[in-house]
Amino acid sequence: MKKFKRMLLVILLAAGCATMFSKTTVNVSAAKAVKIKTKYKYTKNGKYYLLISGYTKKNKKVWTRKSDRHIAAQVSQIAYKKRKNQVYLFDGKKLKIYRLSSGKKLKQIKLKIAAGHSFAFDSKDNLYLTGYFYNTVYKLDKKGRTKWRTNIKRLGFSNAYGTKYKKGVLTVYYEINPMNSGLDTEKNFYVKFNAKNGKILKYRG
Repeated sequence: MKKFKRMLLVILLAAGCATMFSKTTVNVSAAKAVKIKTKYKYTKNGKYYLLISGYTKKNKKVWTRKSDRHIAAQVSQIAYKKRKNQVYLFDGKKLKIYRLSSGKKLKQIKLKIAAGHSFAFDSKDNLYLTGYFYNTVYKLDKKGRTKWRTNIKRLGFSNAYGTKYKKGVLTVYYEINPMNSGLDTEKNFYVKFNAKNGKILKYRG
């Protein structure tokens, strides 16, 4: 009887150790990224791409993702933003969305803008997007569906370099005004849109 109790005790202790080891292994593998670091790489044939990595608070790398390779041009075909618990990678005409903590790709959305991405978000995760060489401004919902598009070519503004959303109004800043009075990057030339329907509210330049 005593021998049986000893054997049972040994088995229970072994099981307990195995459980502890298992839990420790899970905890190590479940390290979560809370911030990102980026680095551009260049190839011998003149192309470039972006490496974007997620890190823990203690600077331990958890994941790395790579953009497509692009030909170097006047404006970049790559842009990115860490927002809430997600990472948005604008990669040419593709928007890739990753979970910040693990790097898992959540979705990929086709875009009409290929380069010079200028964008903003609202509290409902709607995306407002245009580009440096583009006359059209888009509003996309979080599923990638186009809610509205507005073309500003008739106004004469060009070279969008900044986009801001605030209290239902979207503002896009441009380098060139209708009078073509020189490049401006001090936010003096802009067009304001009703963020709900895309109607032009006001412009200055």
